[in-house]
Amino acid sequence: MIAMTGAGLQESSPPKLLRDLGFVAPGPDEEARALGSEAPVTPSEPRATPEDLRVPAAVLSGDPLISYSGMIPGACLGVASILDNRLRARPAWFLLSPAWSIESEQLAGEIRARAIRHRRLNPTHRFIFVCNTPEEATLMQSHHEAAFFYNKTANTLETIFRPLPDTPDVFDAVYNAQLSLWKRHELSAEVRRCAFLCYVDCSAPNWDAMRESILRRHARIPGHVFINAFDKANLPIRLAPSEVNRELNRARVGLCLSSVEGAMFASAEYLLAGLPIVTTPSKGGRHVYHDPEYCWTVPADPRSVAEAVHALGAKEIPRAYIRERTLRRLARDRERFLGLIDGILEEVGSQRRLERPWPFRKAVTMEWLAATDAVDRAAFPLVDGFGRPEKGLVPWRLRRKLLALQRRRAGG
Repeated sequence: MIAMTGAGLQESSPPKLLRDLGFVAPGPDEEARALGSEAPVTPSEPRATPEDLRVPAAVLSGDPLISYSGMIPGACLGVASILDNRLRARPAWFLLSPAWSIESEQLAGEIRARAIRHRRLNPTHRFIFVCNTPEEATLMQSHHEAAFFYNKTANTLETIFRPLPDTPDVFDAVYNAQLSLWKRHELSAEVRRCAFLCYVDCSAPNWDAMRESILRRHARIPGHVFINAFDKANLPIRLAPSEVNRELNRARVGLCLSSVEGAMFASAEYLLAGLPIVTTPSKGGRHVYHDPEYCWTVPADPRSVAEAVHALGAKEIPRAYIRERTLRRLARDRERFLGLIDGILEEVGSQRRLERPWPFRKAVTMEWLAATDAVDRAAFPLVDGFGRPEKGLVPWRLRRKLLALQRRRAGG
């Protein structure tokens, strides 16, 4: 139910599902603080979307619209932060997944304020923060937002990442990570034989200097090998998921070395390929599927990492055992996630329910898209999380022309 007040539109009766997940509508004082905590509220935050902004996003349903997207700098509320006129007045559910750790009272408070401001002008939009750790979910609920614990690495497809029979161990360890200083590649320096799978984020400041320093350091270490080919600009060419899996199978142990980040898909990929893991203490959620039997947490120094790699590799834990235990954990959480989506469908009166056991078809459900593409897919809508598009099989090239026309008419 939507009501008018002196300050504008607001929702007077939030859906039961949101209340069950911890949502509490702001009182007048909290709303006034949120509205006054930044520049005057605008229909979209930020109002001007950078041309090169990319957002991890998928559309899980067209009717009702269920958007599943990542929370990133420049789009704190995922796709909801970059909407145009086609979506501002349309009822929509936004499942928002942190791309980085949000275990911070200050950050959670800022997210709450942004959500209040957004709903003020878009009262038919619903937010559920799909958090990578129980701690993140509890924190968001303490700030009166609807939150649901679900580590997005559970979306990783076991049909791609799996043990490969008769594949010899060539490396003691493998590290699949972005070439960035916060990934702390230097902690692998004393591992005798180490493979690196890598990619770069060219939007990071000083990314070229960081990349070169990492490459130079490990080029001097015997037994350390970067698997990727490099292009003419000396940038690593990213491997396809099946190629990543092949390389994982050539190592005995997977490495997780950052101190803070997001959920880290590589961690789930290691486990599904049957690799034990050596990790350092961290925040962000990669630990959720770690089992202390074959996932060892060690101090963040090269000697501790190398000793753990040697000892854990020597245990020769069967890959099928690690994979099977991981699959059981993933199946449990996937069912909860599908139940959340089914709960949204039930909330709006839809008779449709998701297929079981797992309807998603992509290696990673949320794909990094240009901001305009992410909005277009939601506005059309092009359901790309699973199955076929709900509006039929129109070639994407034709869809893009139609979407561009819609965008011009909407003035977005």
